[in-house]
Parts: sequence; C-alpha cells; structure tokens
Amino acid sequence: MEEMRRTRISHLSIGLLLGYLLIAVALVYWTVGRGTALAERPDNPRRVEDELRIRRGQILDRNNAVLAETMGPVDDPERVYPVPNIGPAVGYYTFRYGTSGVEEGYDAVLRGDSDDVWEAFWRENLHAAQTGRDIRLTLNVTWQRAAEAVLGDSQGAVVLLALPDATIGALSSHPGYDPNRLDEDFEALVADEQAPLLNRASQGQYQPGLALQPFVLAAAAGQNLLALEETVADANRPVQVHGLERQCATAPPQEATWVDVLQNNCPYPMQTLARSLSEAELAAIFAGFGLTEQPQVPLTVASPPAEPVVDLEAALVGQDALTVTPLQMARAWAALANGGMLPPLQLVSAVQDGSGVWQAVTPEPEPVAAVPAPAAEAVLAALPRPEGYREYATLALAGPEGNRNGWYLGLAPAGEPRYAVVVVLENSENLFEAQRVGRALLRVVSGG
Repeated sequence: MEEMRRTRISHLSIGLLLGYLLIAVALVYWTVGRGTALAERPDNPRRVEDELRIRRGQILDRNNAVLAETMGPVDDPERVYPVPNIGPAVGYYTFRYGTSGVEEGYDAVLRGDSDDVWEAFWRENLHAAQTGRDIRLTLNVTWQRAAEAVLGDSQGAVVLLALPDATIGALSSHPGYDPNRLDEDFEALVADEQAPLLNRASQGQYQPGLALQPFVLAAAAGQNLLALEETVADANRPVQVHGLERQCATAPPQEATWVDVLQNNCPYPMQTLARSLSEAELAAIFAGFGLTEQPQVPLTVASPPAEPVVDLEAALVGQDALTVTPLQMARAWAALANGGMLPPLQLVSAVQDGSGVWQAVTPEPEPVAAVPAPAAEAVLAALPRPEGYREYATLALAGPEGNRNGWYLGLAPAGEPRYAVVVVLENSENLFEAQRVGRALLRVVSGG
C-alpha cells in the first residue's frame, strides 16, 4: 500500500513537472518567439490603448500658427484642427480612419516614433504616453483663410505659391471637409457625389485646354520655332474640338502676331505648330514643365497619364490625353516667373529632431531649366497686366459633353512677381469667374 502511494506521488510529481515545463515552453514561445507578432496585431488591446494615448506633434504654419494639435487628458487625447476646412492642405488623423496628407506623409515624426531601444523600454515600463515632434509648413494661415473665402461655394481648387522658392502659401479644394468631424461625417463624405474627400488641388485631373498656351509658346520660342513678334495667318480661324467649334476668346487684330494669339486665346495658330513639332517633342515640352510627373509633396497626388500626346493637333490646344492638376500647373507657372527654371514645390519647411531642435527640410529635386530665360521673360512680357498683375485666363472643354472648366494663372506684382496663383473652377461658363477668384487672392497677399 505504501509502495502504491509512493508510485502515485511520483507520477503526480512527474506530471506536475511536465506541466510546468510545457507552461515554461509556452511562455518562451509566446513572449519571445511570437511576442513581437502579438504586440503588432491591430486587435491587441494594449497596442490600441497605446495608440489612443499618443500625443501627436503640432502642425504649424510658416508663422507658427497652429494648424493641428493634440489636446485633452493624457488617457483621452483628441486631434484638433483650429482652421475649418484645412483638410485638403493638412490632411487628417483619426484612429478609426487613419491618416492622409501631411498627417500621413510625416506620420512617424508626428507620432514620435524612435529607434532608441532604451527610450521605448522606459516608456513601456513607465506606461508613459508617446509624444510626437512638431513640423512647420510653408502655409500662411491668413492666406489659407483668404483662399477659402474667395473660392466660396465654387467647385474647384486654388494653389498659391510664394516665389522664387515655390513654397505653397495656400491650398484650397472645394467642396472640402472639416477634419475635426471626420469620424462623424466619414461615411457621408465617401458617399457624397461631389467627392469632398478628393483633394482637387493635387488629385483633380483636368484637361488644361489653352492654359497650356504660355508654356508651349515659351518652349517654341526657346527652340527658335517662332518669334512672338511674327505675324500669324488666320489667327481667328475656327477649329473643331470634340465636335465643337472653337475660335479666339476675343477678336485679335487683322494683322495678328503670336503676342495677339496669346492675349486673345486663339487655338488655330497653336495647331499650326504641328508642322514644326513631333509628338515626342511636345511630350518633352510637357515633361520639361513638370506636367507629366508627380510633385514631391506630402499629399496624395494623381498619377500623370502614361501617354501625354496621342493626337498632336488636339494636344497643342490642351484637349488630348494630357490631364493636369492645379499643383502641377502652379509649378509650371512658377517656372515662367523664375526665368524658365522649374522649381521643386515645398510644403514642409522644418521638422523638430528628437531634442526639439528645428531642422530645415530641403525640397527636392533641384531646379532644372524648362525653357531658356529670354523665352520665359518674353512670354511673361506679352501677357496682359491689369491691376498690376500678369495673368492668363481661359475656358477649357472638359470632355465631349461640352462642359467647361475655367483656368486662371496670375502673378503679382507684375514687375517682379513674388506670388503665383492658379485657379480652376469646374463647370464654369464665365471666363471671369476664375479670374475674379485669382485676382481677389493676389490682392490679399500682395496688399493691393
């Protein structure tokens, strides 16, 4: 009997040891072998809790006005955007729907992610909230509010650049959204046929129409294919575009020159350039002005068409395969104002490092020559100069239905431009609507 009792105790002890061994192996497996994977699972309650407690850094404008900040108690912080409808320019952050725009492009900085193992160790063991670093944008909150105001209820976009550095001073897209209410409104925004979540400034792809005219003429002049003072035959001759007849927007003189063609938005002389340019050469002009590449800014940007030129004559009046965003057009427009040099766009000017010291951000790529300086200057000199601005405005067909988009390209002041603005208004039948928006914004920023 005693022997049996000892045997049972021995078996029990062995069973307990095996159980403890299995538990130890399981602990090693789940903490060492699978620990990282478990910690990174999106449904890990600890990870969710840590994510919700992150105090993201501030997003500031060029004068340190707050555009986005995290407020509220440590255990329940809230992302707040003091400027209404700032979403297209800054983006958004919500735990439920993620990030977009600058919030996405600089997510690691704003979260405060770090490769410092000891920092992560002490934060985890002290249960301290992760704190992000600040970034400074080139936006000016005053200009941003002005862009919103002048655009009003119109559907379209505005891009304002400060020259010569091509820093983005304002960027507006309508209809837009309030990032403070994204959690409440997201489903309705997605379902809205007007696409308020689409950033029309960087994602809206529009046929440029004769808004391409200043760039094509500058390139043609730079290649000695024409001289702006030369006379042009049949300047007001009609052309067929999508089955519709187009002529000059305003009547040119009887003895018209290329300057008159530019000032009166005449399509027929543009098509005659097909005798001097090939499809490949025109595609190279578009590429030289950055119209076939994505601007390197921390925003969601549209992909350019794979083949910008299919029908040469249609492409010369901007009604072919090439579609452009207002951001691309603003960069090309800045090139004419910068003596033909295509500048990189800049939206983020500085970022805090781990010590809180501001580090300047260098825009990329380096400026490159789009056209020779004399050609760029000659085209600018030929543009109208009302109210102290240099400007170009046109209506472009938007597909075979005959809808039109209004384009406005403006520079201020006329003598030595310091600001460039590009406006596109969708479904516009009035050439002066986009012009009114652009002039009003230039008036604000230039103090005119």
